[in-house]
Amino acid sequence: MNPKLRTILVLGSVVAIWLLPTSFFAVHQTEIGIVTRFGRPRPGVAEPGLHMKAPWPIDRVVRIDARLLLFDNEPSEMLTLDRKNVIIDSFMCWRVDDPLRFTQTVQSRVHAEARLLDLMSSSLGAAVGQEPMESFINLDAAAVRLAAISGAVADEINVLATESYGIRVENVTINGFNFPPQNRASVIERMRAERSRIATAYRSEGEEEALKIEANADAEKERILAEALAKAEETRGRAEAEALALFAESYRKDPEFYRFLRKLESYERMIDEETTIVIEADAQLTEAFRER
Repeated sequence: MNPKLRTILVLGSVVAIWLLPTSFFAVHQTEIGIVTRFGRPRPGVAEPGLHMKAPWPIDRVVRIDARLLLFDNEPSEMLTLDRKNVIIDSFMCWRVDDPLRFTQTVQSRVHAEARLLDLMSSSLGAAVGQEPMESFINLDAAAVRLAAISGAVADEINVLATESYGIRVENVTINGFNFPPQNRASVIERMRAERSRIATAYRSEGEEEALKIEANADAEKERILAEALAKAEETRGRAEAEALALFAESYRKDPEFYRFLRKLESYERMIDEETTIVIEADAQLTEAFRER
């Protein structure tokens, strides 16, 4: 064999053996693979499994994490609608929605989260600036709008991130709310004064309501007593009338016996165990004791 041809064959075999392993690549089940040719992404994505490509350095593989990712933002100082400085701590859950667009724009998680940080800071700052302090701290839980603000920010960021970077924002959550150290003491003092004012108002309303209840109770008591007295007088009148009727009927049936009973009743009222009386034998008082 020609020595030159042999040399070419040997060199070709060495190159083939060296390039052959770079023609195969495996994609993990948590990843999506994008093949780039001379730095430009090729159409389509490589799902989990074993795949072929042109050997290096013609084709390269960009591996994208397909899982739901968490981006924990650093606490940021923002301004509310009523010009109060607050510190907002938040985080975001996101995933790659369009791998090809993601590769063409940001390419890596680090660069993606840098873009998301810009979007989140801008959108969250604007949303906080449209809400008064009462939307974040309020005695009425229904008036606290943290969930509504987070949802609106997530929707706004999702539209921009999907169109620009192929990223889908699943949710944004405000998980921390505080005041700057230099303002914290004065804010707490104002909050205490406000709570004291509200407590005083509630106490006054309670005392007023208590007076109303007591007045109504007294009026009801007087009404019930008046009705009871009226009914008692009515009952007493009927009883006295019935008694007079009974006396009249008794008197009509036996006037002598009735007069006798009346005399005994008068004696009972006049004489007790300690009374001593001296009367004549023919006095009217002794008629009851004389035999007839």
